Amino acid sequence: MTPLFPRMLTILTTNTCTAECGHCTVHSSPQRSGRLSLEAMTKVIDELHTADGLQVVVFAGGEPTLLKENLLEAIAHCDSLGISTRMVTNASWAVSDHAARRMVRKLREAGLAELNLSADDFHLPYISFDNIKRAWRASKGQGFLNVAIANCHGPRSQITPEFIRRELNEPDIDVRFDEDGSQTQPRSTHDDGSTYMLSNGLLQRIGRARNTLKDEDLIFPASQTQLNRPCPWAVRSAALAPNGHLVACCGIEAAGNEVLDFGSTDEESASAKARKASQDVLIKGIATLGPYMLLHLAGALDRHRTVSTRDRYASMCEACEDLVRQPSAVSVLRKHCSVVERELAAAQAKEAR
Repeated sequence: MTPLFPRMLTILTTNTCTAECGHCTVHSSPQRSGRLSLEAMTKVIDELHTADGLQVVVFAGGEPTLLKENLLEAIAHCDSLGISTRMVTNASWAVSDHAARRMVRKLREAGLAELNLSADDFHLPYISFDNIKRAWRASKGQGFLNVAIANCHGPRSQITPEFIRRELNEPDIDVRFDEDGSQTQPRSTHDDGSTYMLSNGLLQRIGRARNTLKDEDLIFPASQTQLNRPCPWAVRSAALAPNGHLVACCGIEAAGNEVLDFGSTDEESASAKARKASQDVLIKGIATLGPYMLLHLAGALDRHRTVSTRDRYASMCEACEDLVRQPSAVSVLRKHCSVVERELAAAQAKEAR
């Protein structure tokens, strides 16, 4: 099994956002006010990098550009350590060509390597797609390693990869994922040395969309068995939440969750938190067996039938949120931790063969 230690860290810089998207996995909005200081960010970066060598730090939110100079200084700090950086933004700052060029220039001067622009139906009420076009154009030829438009869509979506290609008048932009959800290899870099692509994700019923999206809004895997696999992100791609807690991932709002929240990095180093978390039976189970299997194992072990599952899931993260947000499921698995340990041993023995 790949060691459970962060090689990628997502810094959820703030839960304040210029939008309040109906599908936001971490419930960001203009009304929330959590925000990390520069000192909190660099402390955790240093601790994890010193312990095992961070490869990538992703700055996300909320809207990370709301941190202004602190964001740029944090990016520059990573760059000075040889850590690659990525930023996920809704491009609300790209209100004009001049504003877009100015922000992109600042980000590159700080050392940002990858720029991800979020664009989908849920952003549209708050941020015009024209902002995305301006930010996309401004990023061309600026020396980024990668520039991607992150788009999640369903069968009824207006903003899809096809829509984006038409709007940009770039019909040949590569997509990051194939129809099976496997990551593709971009055909080539652009003449300017950068890779430009569409990060084509699918809508999920997690976060703010947990109980609002319907089956007809989603694209489901051909078979639910495709979801019965280990989670590649838990701990290995940990996150620093806006409240300063180290959490298992950035896929759902993990801060405050009894399974996924590892606690304040003020009280103990982030590296110690990560190593301790990697010994927890449920974290090991999510990373090795997968949340889909654990959720259904909890259902099978629950004599009182209090653990609920959906008829079908659109993603692994949906199953994970159902698992970790049900105290009954967590309690059953903790009570029967020996069963989980046996499943872990069997999975590790199979991997070793």
